[in-house]
This record gives sequence, C-alpha cells and structure tokens, in this order.
Amino acid sequence: MKKRLLLLILICIAALAAGCNQQKGSPVLAEGSGIKITEESFKDKLARLPEWAIGRFATEEGKKEFIKEMIKEELLYKEAKKQGLEKDKDYQSKLEEFNKMNLITTLLKKEIEEKAKVEDKEIREFYDKHPEDFKAGSGVKASHILVGTEAEAQNILKQLQKGESFAKLAKEMSKDSASAKNGGDLGFFSQGSMVPEFEKVAFSLKAGETSQPVKTQFGYHIIKVTEKKSGDARGFEEVKKEIQKRLTIDKQRNLFDTYIKTLEEKNKVTIHEDKLKEVKTEIKQQGMPLEQSGHPKTE
Repeated sequence: MKKRLLLLILICIAALAAGCNQQKGSPVLAEGSGIKITEESFKDKLARLPEWAIGRFATEEGKKEFIKEMIKEELLYKEAKKQGLEKDKDYQSKLEEFNKMNLITTLLKKEIEEKAKVEDKEIREFYDKHPEDFKAGSGVKASHILVGTEAEAQNILKQLQKGESFAKLAKEMSKDSASAKNGGDLGFFSQGSMVPEFEKVAFSLKAGETSQPVKTQFGYHIIKVTEKKSGDARGFEEVKKEIQKRLTIDKQRNLFDTYIKTLEEKNKVTIHEDKLKEVKTEIKQQGMPLEQSGHPKTE
C-alpha cells in the first residue's frame, strides 16, 4: 500500500512539473467519462520522474502499471472537483503558495540563471590565475571558531589580536562542539569538502594567518590556517566543469544580491522591529549538521 501511494505521489509531482500537456493529435492511450490520457502526456509525465523510477516503467508490464496510476490520479482529480474541493480554504491557501513559489522560480530563472552564463574564456582565465586551487593532493589544515552573530565573531577577533589562545577560545566559545574539543582543529581538507564561502577564505590564507569573520549557512567563522600542502597540477580539461560550476554560483549570487537590493530600494520596505519583537515563536531544538561531521561540509 505504501509503495503504491509513493508511486501515485511521484506521478502527481511529475504532473505539477509538467503542467497540462494534452496535445491535439496525440494518440489516446486511455479514456473514460471526462478522462483522456494521450501518448504525449504519458511520455512527458514519465520523463519527469526520478531516473530510478523511469527504469521501473520501461517494460510492457511497467507501462501498464504507470498508466493505471495515471488513471487513478485522473479519477481522484475528477472526484475532488465534483465535490467542489477547489473552493476549500486550505486548498486555496496551498494553491496560492504554490503559484507564488512557481512565479518566483520563473522570475529567478529569467533574471538570474539565464544571465549567469560563464564563457570558456572566463574559465580559462580563472584557471591560469589560480594555479594553487587545482593541484591534486593539495590541502589546508585549519581551525575555526563558529558563533551565531557577527558581533560575537568580531569580539573573538579582538581577543585573538590581544594575544588570546585560538584553541582556548574555540573550546570555550565555538558552537561546533565536535571541533571545539580539539581547539577548533578541522584537520586537513581538500577542495570541495567545505561550503564554498568557508573554503574560499581558507584556501586564500597563508599558513599562520587568521581570517576576518566569514559568514556561512552555519553562522560566523573565524578561520586560522595552520598548514598548507601542495600537490601536482591538474589539467585544464579535468577541472573545467568544476571551475564553470564555481564561477556560475558566484555570478548567480552576485546577480541575486544586486537584484534584491534594487527591488528593496524601489519598494522601500520598512521592518517594524517593535512589533516583530512581540511575536511569540516556538522553536524546536535541532542538531547542527556540522556537529555530526566535525566541520561544515558541502552536499
């Protein structure tokens, strides 16, 4: 029962992604009272499933199973409309939220993704200017102190500048409990093992240098590089896609920040902080992903 429900959910998700695609002239594979499934809609919906699911429906038996699930979807949809559930307040609220997110996705694709193209020339220039970033076996040994706010990070930086021990402050103040017990030590790590913001700064520092506060999704980090090792240079073709992804992310981030700033200035949004403070919230305690691994890894 759970497997069949999962299958139906997958098909419904594929339907949301596909939209209406009942093209005229496409052969009809199944029909009934108020129901029609064409070859075009069948193939389109199937193509939008995860790869592991598509393989399951490649056989004759699989195609029969898939179209039966599509029929169930159409029957349930028809019955829901018959009962007037499209007027349900909860449904209308979810529909509005879905439309909102869909429009935002479309806008971001138009204003950010399509404008963040990276040319081959840019990739080559980056490769030539950053040879140390593309060496097999290269790595950085670093320690960090993670806190929740920039003010806390600046305070720690001032203490370090006065001669306080990095390891001592990490043990006392870092939110990354796994590395804090080792004085903030993360050990050696290579390119691609950290979140981009953290990694970019760590690899730019020289051995013995300490960073300014670095913001990531986990909070604010003070990073100290204790050792660097260099490896053999990797060929351009080997790292081309890696550089393209990196530059694309940077372009998208910069375009997004600029675009949001423009919209904020244009719309003059005001936050009423006095009223915001009065809002009662209930926060469930959740474990930090980095505590499970000892340091902020990428996906």
